[in-house]
Amino acid sequence: MNLIECPSELDIASVGALHQQLLSALQTPGPLEIDGRAIQKIHTAALQLFLGFMSEARSQGLSAKWRDPSPAVLEGARLLGLTGSLGLETTSTP
Repeated sequence: MNLIECPSELDIASVGALHQQLLSALQTPGPLEIDGRAIQKIHTAALQLFLGFMSEARSQGLSAKWRDPSPAVLEGARLLGLTGSLGLETTSTP
């Protein structure tokens, strides 16, 4: 399993590094898991990157899922209507 660990803030300044991390993860075989528990602040740009990542993983036949998405991730996805597309529909806020 390839674990993608996220920082506490995913703002516009950090999406470049996140993009590279997600691209690297797509090059590895096996299931992919995004550890979202540390995320306290997430911008739309980061959610868009995760959306593209999930879509690309599916197109490559890779399993990609979230591990402990934070309330910030869940709320941001909900506000943008991306809960299902990001694979967060079975996750509830604590």
